[in-house]
Amino acid sequence: MEVNGYRSDGVGAAVAMVNAWTGIDGSPPDTESARDVLRPFSFLVEDLGEEALEPLLEWAGELRAFFAITDLEGAVEHVNGLLARVEVRPRLVDHGYGLHLHHAPSGVPFVQRIRINTAMGLANLVADYGLGRSGVCAAAGCERVFADTSRNGRKRYCSDACANRANVAAHRARRRAAAPAGG
Repeated sequence: MEVNGYRSDGVGAAVAMVNAWTGIDGSPPDTESARDVLRPFSFLVEDLGEEALEPLLEWAGELRAFFAITDLEGAVEHVNGLLARVEVRPRLVDHGYGLHLHHAPSGVPFVQRIRINTAMGLANLVADYGLGRSGVCAAAGCERVFADTSRNGRKRYCSDACANRANVAAHRARRRAAAPAGG
């Protein structure tokens, strides 16, 4: 049983930031849209101010680079680079959710909390699963990223919509290939 959500929250926040703020579909965040992106991942988004937007956008770009890496050695090097830029001082806390581990020192600024949690989340993902559970969406023309923390670990698409589109296209291609010529 995983008591704290740092692994899933950090990884989920990394994916959400990359998909919302980088790539073709990405757009620079304003304060409220940044809060909306990060709210589902257990961050105290009320602490996010306008001064955090540019550093968060830059960090999202560095996170995107991780998802594009296809070799384990390169991924380890990249994640270690991210970890080298954060100050991790773990501590046990209980503030109404049961005893759990915080990676960030008390009182650290919002951007640093995001950096710590996303870097630690990606480090745990790579340590636990290697690179087989993260990457760029396999759908043609999609550059969104994904990370799969599920039990079966078979995700290759950023969303059900991309998976369905790819499956339909593959089905149609098989049908065309099997159809008699001239018919």
